[in-house]
Amino acid sequence: MHSQAAKLKEMMKEKEEKIKNSFEKNEAEENGRSTRTIAVASGKGGVGKSTFSSNFAYQLAKLGKKVLIIDSDIGMANLDIMLGVQPKYDLGHLLRDDCSLDEAICEGPAGIKLLSGITGDDSFIDYDKDSINKLINIGSRLEKDFDYLLIDLGAGASKSIVNTIRSVDELIIILTTEPTSVMDSYSLIKILSKHNYKRPLKMVVNQVDSKKDAQKTAKRMMSTIEKYLGIKSTLLGIVSSDKKISYAIRQQKPFSELFPERKAALDFEKIARKISGEKKPSKGVKSYFYKMIGFFKGDT
Repeated sequence: MHSQAAKLKEMMKEKEEKIKNSFEKNEAEENGRSTRTIAVASGKGGVGKSTFSSNFAYQLAKLGKKVLIIDSDIGMANLDIMLGVQPKYDLGHLLRDDCSLDEAICEGPAGIKLLSGITGDDSFIDYDKDSINKLINIGSRLEKDFDYLLIDLGAGASKSIVNTIRSVDELIIILTTEPTSVMDSYSLIKILSKHNYKRPLKMVVNQVDSKKDAQKTAKRMMSTIEKYLGIKSTLLGIVSSDKKISYAIRQQKPFSELFPERKAALDFEKIARKISGEKKPSKGVKSYFYKMIGFFKGDT
């Protein structure tokens, strides 16, 4: 009996692997492209991660890109406030058939779309096969509609954050020049390395008063993680500090929309142009969801 159960389990695992490979093989064939999935993370709170995500998304949208943000900062979600939208549903409602995909997605400035992550916990891991299929079908729909899927993560290195990072195509880490931010960012990257994360990552030094200090911080950080963790990284950009950012948050609008000519807005624009100009291979939204399911279930 035990042997039969083990064999059945192995057969199911092989079947899931074939489905996964099929998803990844066909991503680029659908609509001639795949959605780039990018996680935005930080080692600690208070470094302007969500401000970066909202303004980065806004600038991509201004470049004509179709952008969806999933706000996955469980318990501290605030992108809805920054974008001036009021989500009624989240991904959990969607998987429970409490709403349609169109109802779950809110539209923000410049056509940015926002989908709230599951509020509370990671219980969707335990959903049945039907719910998993729904998640993959949602991925198929999103693949048709968006050029970029940005996942705004909470601060730190919880299991859900690490697994999300392992599931996406690309990672952007937000840090400042403060020693605590640098150390916490290094800690996050170190934890990722323990999970065999080897892909290159991008860094953005935020809230910068001195460009020289920011470049020095980034250079030291990149050198350290390559030397001790074997992970290559690049400096994606530097974003200037601006007191008007807090004003924009109070107005519930992207800073880049209210103050397009200020230095920080131009920094956000430069980063968006740099990303949009890259020709990056991507496996798409379905692959992201599928990997998430696998990581949380402990399959890999």
